[in-house]
This record gives sequence, C-alpha cells and structure tokens, in this order.
Amino acid sequence: MPGTDRKDSIALINCEIYPCAASATARALFARGGVILALGGDKEILSMCDAKTTVLDMKGRFVFPGFTDTHNHLLATGRYLETLQLKGVLSIEEMIAKGREFLERTPLQQGDWFFARGWDQNYFRESRFPNRYDLDRISREAPIIFERYCGHIAVLNSVAMKVLRIGRGFKIAGGVVSVDENGEPTGIISEAAVNWVRMNLPESSDVTLTRWYKRATDEMVKLGVTAAQCDDIKMAGGSERVFTLYEKMEAEDRMPLRITEQWHLRNEAELSNFIDNGGHTRGGRYFKSGPLKIHVDGTLGARTAALREEYSDDPGNRGIYAHSQSELNGLVGLAADAGMKIAFYAIGDGAIERCLNALEQSSGSIGACRIVHCQVGSPDLYARMARLGVMADIQPVFAISDWPIVIPRLGVERARWSYALKTLAKSGITVGAGSDSPTEPLNPFVGIRAAVTRQDANNRPEHGWMPSERFTRAEAFSLYTEGGAKICGEFGWRGTLLPGKAADIVAFMENPLTVSDNGLLDVKVGLTVVDGRIRYIN
Repeated sequence: MPGTDRKDSIALINCEIYPCAASATARALFARGGVILALGGDKEILSMCDAKTTVLDMKGRFVFPGFTDTHNHLLATGRYLETLQLKGVLSIEEMIAKGREFLERTPLQQGDWFFARGWDQNYFRESRFPNRYDLDRISREAPIIFERYCGHIAVLNSVAMKVLRIGRGFKIAGGVVSVDENGEPTGIISEAAVNWVRMNLPESSDVTLTRWYKRATDEMVKLGVTAAQCDDIKMAGGSERVFTLYEKMEAEDRMPLRITEQWHLRNEAELSNFIDNGGHTRGGRYFKSGPLKIHVDGTLGARTAALREEYSDDPGNRGIYAHSQSELNGLVGLAADAGMKIAFYAIGDGAIERCLNALEQSSGSIGACRIVHCQVGSPDLYARMARLGVMADIQPVFAISDWPIVIPRLGVERARWSYALKTLAKSGITVGAGSDSPTEPLNPFVGIRAAVTRQDANNRPEHGWMPSERFTRAEAFSLYTEGGAKICGEFGWRGTLLPGKAADIVAFMENPLTVSDNGLLDVKVGLTVVDGRIRYIN
C-alpha cells in the first residue's frame, strides 16, 4: 500500500459514491496522502478539511473506483493512435486505398517504416490474406508492415522483406513465414516470426517513445483508467529501455497513472539475465516491475491458437505452441524461484493445459498467477484453474469480435465452453478484465458493454451470443475495478473506495449502472484522480 507521509488532501462532496460498484453508501469522501480516510456526508467530510484541502463540489456526479486495465500494450497503443488504423476495413482494395491516402497526407521521412494495424481477413471480400504484392501497390519505396488486428500475423511489402533479408528458405523457430507454390515468401508472417521482425526494426528514438507514451497515457486517464499492466518490451527495444522511459517519467512527475510492466522474455537465458540484474524487483510509487509474461500460443482467428483437438474447419491443424512443455516448465520454475508472478498468454485449450501442467510441476510458490485471454476452455480445465488458484485475465470484447468464427473453428461442443466468461467466475476462478489495446479499444466501457450484452456494435446476435454468459451491469463493472486489482495482486490496497484504500477515483457525468446498454459507450468521464491527485478534469 502507498505510504501516507504526504500531507496533501482532497475531498469530494455532493456526489453519489459507489465504493464497490454496488449501492451508493456515501455522499462525500476525504483522502490524505493518496489514501482514503473517510466516507460520509458532506458536513462530516468538510469538517475534516483544512485550508489546503482541495475540495471539489461534484454537483451530483457518480463516483466509482478507478478502472484497471489488466493487459494492454501502452507504447503500441500510442503508435496506433497516431498512424493508419485498419479496423473495419472490408477488402484488400480498401486497405490499399487507405494506405495510399495516408502516405499522401503524411509523407514518411527517409528510412521511416510505414506501420498500420487492424485488418482482419475474415471480413475481406477477397476471402484471403493480403500479401507482399498487395502492399507493393501502396509503396515500392518505403518498407511497410501491416499487422492483423490480433498482432500475431503481419504482412510485409517487398522493400521491407529486402531490408530484413527475408528470402527463400528463411525460417524462424516457433514462427511461420508463408511461401507460394514456388517456395518464395509471400510477405505473410505469423507468431514468432512477427516478434522477430519487431525486434529487428530500427530502434525508435527516445523522443518517439516519449510521444507514444504521452498519447496513450493522456487517453487512458481521460477514460478513467487509473492503473494498467503493459507489455512494451518489443516496442521499446529491450527491458532496459523500458526502465529508462518509465523511471524517467516517474522522476519528472509525468506518470499520470499506475503502470506495471509485464516482461515478455523469450527464454530461460533472457529471464535468468533479467533476474540476475535485479530487474524483477525494480520500481517506485507509480511504476514497477511486474509479472513474467509467457507467450504460449496464437489466436483463434488465425488458426494458431493451440488446441487439444484439430480445428473443425482445418483438419490436421491444432495450432502453434510458442514453447514445448519442458521449455514452459523451465520458465515457470525460474520465475517461481525468483518470486515473480506469471501472466500466461494462452487462448487455446491445449495452451491452457500446458500452463496448468507447468504450474503443477513447479516446486516454487507463485502468487497471483493468471491466464491472459483464456478463451477456449472446458470443465476439466476450469476445475484445475480453480483448484490451483489460477486467475483469468479476460477481454470481454473478444467475445463480440470473434463470435461469428467460433463455431466454424471449434464445432458446437467446444464452442459452448469457449469465451465462457460467466462460467469462469461461477467455477470459482477470480476474473478481471483488460483491453489488450491496440488490438481492441482502450475504453473500458466497450468491454463492459460486451460483457453485459454479448452483442457487437450492430446489436448482433439478437439476444446476445451465448446469453447465459452475460454479466450483470454491476458484475461487469467490477471486472475493471475490484477484479482488475485482484488480478494484479493489489486488492489489499486498491480497487474499492473504502477507508485505507488508494484514492484512485473516477467520476462520471451519467450513472453507468443505469444508462441503457448502448448508452454505456457514451458515458463521459468528468474527473480522474490517481493517488489523491487530479490527473484529468473535464
């Protein structure tokens, strides 16, 4: 819990406070040194204030615990917010046209790469992946990399392939470099090959990283996000650059929310070096080193999520594992011995099974361990998760993005246990939620609406996909408050607005518990307070 040696204080009066996303119990709140000391009526709270207290008359606004985003890519989000966004593009021809238009409006400097993200071949009229020759029609001079919305598949143009020396016979362990019938690379890469490309792109300058950081954090506090766990190591170009950026931002008081880094370290050698240099114990009041992130498989949309049985629409294919079971066991053992928490990236039931196998064989103690995404499941896996105390770090919006492909990919029986978010909670598993931005929008209300309705932006399907998996409004809200803090192992000192908890507060102009389902997307944040300090006010 944050220290209370600071003397600054803040009071919110004349508001409707929901300490735990439940019934309102107070009209006012007082905090000192970033810690809530009291809830009560206006007169009671005003009596605690002194001449230096910041007193805010909220004029009846609705006050809740700040949102936690349990899993996003902060620097990638900042880059995404300033470049071409391909989400919603319905054809390769449209993608090419948008790429040309963007380059006309925003000419690249010599040596710059053209990056964009968000396309999904499942919605293309051409019913195929884009390839190098498609991107060559955008530019034959600038290197181009366009990532699929999931970030697990990308396509390069011919210039990019030449720069990276990706040619006939090029291979990356754990990745796929697609080739045509003549053995020539098509420009389409997936899984570890995408990571390899990211790691071999020209290093972004400190100025660029700081710009991306500010774009993302400005947007986050505007949306009421007061704490986030992020995966930035590839974007920054290494763990030390992550530390350099965030520790500098904290030292200069330019960190408007709490940030914890998830460390996506690829093998035991990288992890051992990180631990030996004390990386897992570094951190301050607002930024700290967080869990080891272990990438276990791919995505359902790309048919690379690792399944126990073959894909229903692709016989013989069971997806891709990023690690063998023995490699996974080794990473888990090293992390456990160092006292690091673990965030497994696992979507398929085969991947989830390997995660649980690794935890069961570990002799070390692992606290606050979770499976990020946890999309394709089964009763036996959920029972094992509950028994082991493994939490589920979910992204509710994936259910409404993916529902049209789930039955074709998995068949009816497996589909009924997939994206089963309410079932996870009913199974005794602690559940919290994040955005996975820029894969999906940063706005927590997009996820809350998805959890409540199980419908896409066009209100399809009519009654929601698998309506038995819908959350109540209060339950969905708590995924991003109480649940988020629990997932991060920090519920002891934040996640609710109760005395002794951190003064991480968001105030809304409308009551998010009573607006219409579609009205959730229009709820506006009027105030964001982090650690007792105003970080956004509208």
